[in-house]
Amino acid sequence: MIKPHPFESNSLKRVIVVEDDPSLRMSMVSYLAHDGYTVTGIDSAYEFYQQVYKEPYSVGIIDIALADQNGIVLVEYARKNTAMRIITLSERFSTTTLATNIKAAGADLNLTKPVNCRLLASYVNTLFSRLGS
Repeated sequence: MIKPHPFESNSLKRVIVVEDDPSLRMSMVSYLAHDGYTVTGIDSAYEFYQQVYKEPYSVGIIDIALADQNGIVLVEYARKNTAMRIITLSERFSTTTLATNIKAAGADLNLTKPVNCRLLASYVNTLFSRLGS
């Protein structure tokens, strides 16, 4: 088990975006970076595990339909091994299935694709305010 990273002053505004659609990922990363967050954009579960092991993140934005692993598994991993707050992204699941999966995994919020970056930034800001940063 990976020891959770403490929220240090230099990690308080760190966001990781896990999205395999390059255009959407870049849009989210650019918008959040413009809002003052330190953002890492990646496209796979494999990279997620590597990044979370190396760096502390306060908020994770995770696509639940990744090519290499179901994003719900990433949410569960993050919930058990970090203090990260989590926003999931989806487009293919029914509301009932999605609600069940998100509740079981422990995500804080789910957004449907395509994502409105302004709304996403607002939600990220709300999560950071709840973290006290």
